[in-house]
Amino acid sequence: MPFRLAGNVKVRKESWGLLFYQLAQHKVCFVKSGAWLRPAHFDGTWTFPDIIHDISRRTGIPLEIIERSLSGLAARLAGNGVITDEVR
Repeated sequence: MPFRLAGNVKVRKESWGLLFYQLAQHKVCFVKSGAWLRPAHFDGTWTFPDIIHDISRRTGIPLEIIERSLSGLAARLAGNGVITDEVR
């Protein structure tokens, strides 16, 4: 299932990670991911395994470590309405 931003959410890259902001609610979500995550990961074309492999390829970090770290983050982002699996 691809990662996709919810309809009212924008994301931008910062030096420390990603900044997600929900326009209608004026809410922000800071993700201190360093260079791990990129805004493109949330364009609806990347699946969870794709993102894990991309990060591992770029950083050399084992897949298992990345998967453990990102699983909780993905659940929190989904729970906060930042990402969705619904097709727009």
